[in-house]
Amino acid sequence: MAGLLLDPQAVSAALCEFLRQDILAPGVAFDETTPLARLGVDSLSIVEMLLFVERRFGVSVPESRLTRANLVSVAALARCVCDLAPEAEKA
Repeated sequence: MAGLLLDPQAVSAALCEFLRQDILAPGVAFDETTPLARLGVDSLSIVEMLLFVERRFGVSVPESRLTRANLVSVAALARCVCDLAPEAEKA
C-alpha cells in the first residue's frame, strides 16, 4: 500500500465485509455506523479486525489509539486506520 492514501469508505466497506463473513452470525443487519457493542463485537473480535486491517492495508493500530472513540463503529475504526496510514508508509 506504500504511496497510496487510504479512503475511509473503502476501509469501512472492507471491514463490513470482513465482519459479515468472519465475525457476525449470518443475516445480522448493520452498516458502518452501527455501534460495534450493539452487534456483540467483543475484544477477541476487535483483535481479529485489527489483524485484518494490518494484513489488508498494512496499517498497525498502536495501543494508544485503541480508544472507545476509535472502536465505537466500523466507520470510526476506518477513520483511525486512514489517519495512521501516512505514518505506516513512512516506516
